[in-house]
Amino acid sequence: MAAGAFAGTITLDERFSSEAIGRHLRVLEDSSGRMNLQEVAATTQSSRWEDRHSENLNFGYSKSALWLHGELLNRVTQTEWLLGMRYPLLDFVDIYVVWPDGRIQHHASGDRRPFNTRDIDDRNFYFKLRLQPGERVQLFARIAGQGSLQAPLEISTPRAYAQQSRQEQLLLGIYSGALLAMLLYNLLLCISLRDKTYVHYVIYIGTFGMTQLTLSGLAFEHLWPRHPDWGNEAAPVFMGLTGWSLVLFSRQFLSLNQHWPRADFAMRMLQWLFLAAVPETYVLPYAVPIKIVTLATIVTPILLLIITVALLRKGVRQASYFLAAFTVLLLGVLLTALHMFGVVQRNFLTEYSMQIGSMLEFTLLSFALAHRVKLAREENERLQRAHAAELEARVLARTQELDQAMAELTKANERLHALTEQDALTGLKNRMFLTERMPEMWRQAQRWHTPISVLMIDVDHFKQVNDRHGHLAGDEALKQVAHVIAHTVQRPGDHAVRYGGEEFLVILPQTHTVGAAHIAETIRLGVQSLDFRWGDQQIPLTVSIGLASVVPTIDLPPQALFDAADRLLYRAKQEGRNRCALIPEALATLPRKAKPGSGDKPLKPGQPSPASSE
Repeated sequence: MAAGAFAGTITLDERFSSEAIGRHLRVLEDSSGRMNLQEVAATTQSSRWEDRHSENLNFGYSKSALWLHGELLNRVTQTEWLLGMRYPLLDFVDIYVVWPDGRIQHHASGDRRPFNTRDIDDRNFYFKLRLQPGERVQLFARIAGQGSLQAPLEISTPRAYAQQSRQEQLLLGIYSGALLAMLLYNLLLCISLRDKTYVHYVIYIGTFGMTQLTLSGLAFEHLWPRHPDWGNEAAPVFMGLTGWSLVLFSRQFLSLNQHWPRADFAMRMLQWLFLAAVPETYVLPYAVPIKIVTLATIVTPILLLIITVALLRKGVRQASYFLAAFTVLLLGVLLTALHMFGVVQRNFLTEYSMQIGSMLEFTLLSFALAHRVKLAREENERLQRAHAAELEARVLARTQELDQAMAELTKANERLHALTEQDALTGLKNRMFLTERMPEMWRQAQRWHTPISVLMIDVDHFKQVNDRHGHLAGDEALKQVAHVIAHTVQRPGDHAVRYGGEEFLVILPQTHTVGAAHIAETIRLGVQSLDFRWGDQQIPLTVSIGLASVVPTIDLPPQALFDAADRLLYRAKQEGRNRCALIPEALATLPRKAKPGSGDKPLKPGQPSPASSE
């Protein structure tokens, strides 16, 4: 299939980390939607293929299935790569990687398939790809669906993907947190003021937030991952409810039935159009209601902008903030809608324009609501100014008390969490920390195939220190030993733990045996050189250390590493104490299944693992 292909080649070299590859791909439109890989590959030299020369391919609403074709060439020693389709609303995504020898790797995903079918748990569609150095493969991608078809295909290293994912999660987390804070704030005002406008505004914020969670793919990932059908229908449903609540709030806020009845009638018709799109989702094809609500979403801010300007000319004072709010929202909505229809290409501004515009809108509308309350008081409650001022002060005080209580509760929770993971005597981490964090560190080491080392440390002749000098002297000795360990283990990601009694544990992720042995010897010499005195007597302190290191596998539990380090600690004590035992053969691993054709043999108990020999 790859013999006659002549698509653009994406070369993975030393400078490559993450890149959108749309401009290297050719596009084939399958109007029938029934072509398979063999049929598509047979047409690679056909003129039906088009070059779009765009980083992020956007085809708007189309009933056809679209095929993308390109070539990947790996010129570096790195073998692990990630292919990503960074648009979470695609119904069906199929990625095919074809090797010259005929091997085919197929990944199937999309929001019409259950979330657990994805290769990587991500709101976007990412797939693992393993390419050996010098390998050249053909890449075919098929996208189809009833919504907007966009294909921002990219390839990146696992490290670049992780960094980009963290940044996205941070931005979305900030936006979601701000939206939730705005919702709670206005909900409190709604309860306090008992104003119908605030009720409509809170409904608007809530439905808008659900719309954004749905469009960003977060709702499908976290709220209904096992219900792809509902996940596909959720977008027009929440968009319709958002438009309905927005128009309802606008009519109430601007008092359109009093100031401009004809405009109120037009907005009422638009309001019912949004609401009618909700049941249409379950009756008509998905493309019909999503286009209706998308077009209505474009029309609504424009119409509100015209109405607000006219009301300002009539002297309606509360329309000023409203005008500013819907100006910024209009820009965000227009960019998002034009992007979904394929008029403008994908970039940071089009991807996050709705979030930016909506937060500015919500902020300005909050000011608008406060301003409206002020005008209402001036016009309708002039005889109750003192009562109104008292009410406003009480609302502000309650809000401040809530903020203060939340801040104090957050600080208290942070202190409590820190105390539960910290040993009271030595200040090191305790076994609860080890229980909670060790599985995570173990899984990370398994995923990235990196070594993890453990030092099991025991204070020599500690019982004699307690018996001869008392428990207070023993406690002080433990503190000084812990200080040496903590001073030595300072690299981010390394952890020192009081394991129990006079035993300590040091966890060293991404550390081979040689590096761990250096740290162990530094600790041993540091404790040996302590000038520990209790009263007039000098008490010599030494430690024995057992060191074990391994690259975790799926069939190897963390306890095996601890047991190996404990046995080596026991050997160090048998050999005379004040020493470090570094025998990797003490780690007895479970048999590991060999991959077909890999040549690896299962490990037998007592046999050193490859990671231990490192």
